[in-house]
Amino acid sequence: MRTNGIIEREGPLNAFLVGETIMIANPSEALAHNDYLEIQVESEGNIIVEDQAFTKISSKSNIKIKVEGRGKRINWLLHPYLFYNDSSAEITNKFFLNKGKIVEAYILGRKMHKEKFSSGKIRSVTEIYVDGKLLIYDVFRVDGDSFKDKNLMGKEGLLAVYTINKKDDFDVKRK
Repeated sequence: MRTNGIIEREGPLNAFLVGETIMIANPSEALAHNDYLEIQVESEGNIIVEDQAFTKISSKSNIKIKVEGRGKRINWLLHPYLFYNDSSAEITNKFFLNKGKIVEAYILGRKMHKEKFSSGKIRSVTEIYVDGKLLIYDVFRVDGDSFKDKNLMGKEGLLAVYTINKKDDFDVKRK
């Protein structure tokens, strides 16, 4: 998808542009089997990117997701990825910006629905570049039941917020 007043898209994703905000509408909120999802957003100015719902990753799946955002200021505020038990996913997130906020969230299972996540294989790599130089490289990984280790994660969810104010002024929060 490209902005500057025009949205170009390929594939099943839809997007709506309202001012500086792109709302991504995925007609299939659940990814299964060997699905591949690619999201590219490019803007010459400031952009806010949101979506309409959680991205659910089904059990016994092997999903690949590639995300790339380019712009002067990007605020990337998507809903969490929700992983069902025994799901697998390889996620790559790359952002090229001058300033902005990237929010990523991962939820393992649906505790309130008594759908427990006990094992899976997930690797999500986030790279954030400022002025063409790698500023942040972060990895979220689940291998089997490794997330249960309190030194690694210790709970069923992770929220990562990356705030970039300028080239050498940034903050990373993980909860």
